[in-house]
Amino acid sequence: MPAAAPRAPRVSLLGMMKDEGPRLLEWLAHHRLIGATEVFVYSNDCRDGTDAMLDRLEAMGLVRHLRNTVPEGRKPQPHALSLAERRPEIAGAEWLLVLDADEFVHVKTGDGSFAALLAACPEGTEGVALSWRMMGSNGVVDWSDAPLLPQFTRGAPDGFRRGWGVKTLFRPFPQLKLGIHRPSMKGAKRDPERMQAQLALRWVNGSGQPMPPSFLRDGWRGSAVTVGRALAEVAHFAVQGREAYLLRGDRGNVNLKRGKYDATYFAVFDRNELALPGLSARSDAVAGLVGDWLQDAVLKRLLQGSVDWHRARLAALRDAPGFGARMDALARAAEVPLDALDRLLFVQPLAPAGKRMVAEMQARGLPDAEIAAHVARSVAALEAARDAREAAELRAMGIVPRPL
Repeated sequence: MPAAAPRAPRVSLLGMMKDEGPRLLEWLAHHRLIGATEVFVYSNDCRDGTDAMLDRLEAMGLVRHLRNTVPEGRKPQPHALSLAERRPEIAGAEWLLVLDADEFVHVKTGDGSFAALLAACPEGTEGVALSWRMMGSNGVVDWSDAPLLPQFTRGAPDGFRRGWGVKTLFRPFPQLKLGIHRPSMKGAKRDPERMQAQLALRWVNGSGQPMPPSFLRDGWRGSAVTVGRALAEVAHFAVQGREAYLLRGDRGNVNLKRGKYDATYFAVFDRNELALPGLSARSDAVAGLVGDWLQDAVLKRLLQGSVDWHRARLAALRDAPGFGARMDALARAAEVPLDALDRLLFVQPLAPAGKRMVAEMQARGLPDAEIAAHVARSVAALEAARDAREAAELRAMGIVPRPL
């Protein structure tokens, strides 16, 4: 009698959404098709009916919709994560991945499924740090409700360091503290025993290579020796087209950062250097599954209502003062080449000390170009030091570092 086939791993997704209705079904279908067995979505302050769509999808057995009622002064994303880590069905998942609605997992091994990814990782793997691949606008200007995957098929090269954030697929563990990029153990920074337990986690990168202790301690970005994409990565559609980008800014962001989605952010992350058609190969299958779901008349009506809301909101933005100037700024931003990014003053990702340094230099009247050059040198020095430290840690583990 032939041996039974091994059971596929149960992979749960955790997402947070606001006003994502036109993109929701594509995101859900893609991840269902590659093996997501449970999908939990927290929604907050939806204006476009995303919450109603999630209610209907829950009734259809496709998601678990959870409400994120955000207290005054709290940030939506951290609040949702704090709620999620207290739910046994989430904290007790077999495998868990926190994913935003503009992030799509791209498995490049086997049949392209989560099961194939985990089968390709070393035995005993407890976490996979999947590198972002920043996807560009493809020169798209006008917003439409057309699917993302066939629309945006160009992205950043492997060496685009600003886009080396990770999203971590992991086995939950005791004292779990969820994070948007990776989990940690509650109290680990104060409790040496918990930190040792955190450092003992067997995590690998997207090529199946072990991650060093400094990443396990507190890392959320890859380095020149830890970025790996051979098995899988996460396509991050952070900008999309220009009008879509303005709609994103109108929606606000999950951490209440004012002015985050400005023209400089667009210039940095609108990367189109590489043709990356891999995910678009699944477009027909995704469209087919979405079409099956839309046989449900209620879901179809709710989706159309959400699309109509976005069209009306965009019409209002177009009529508002300054719309043309903002679109012109994005057009100029789209022309900034990769090798000119260090000349842009991009403050948003800096640590508080870096932001204070920039503010002090601005107070002294230094021009932005000079400040940007100083920031670029400082960041490059810090990154070189981290590369060297993590390479040394890997060698101490008996692993030959494989620089990108």
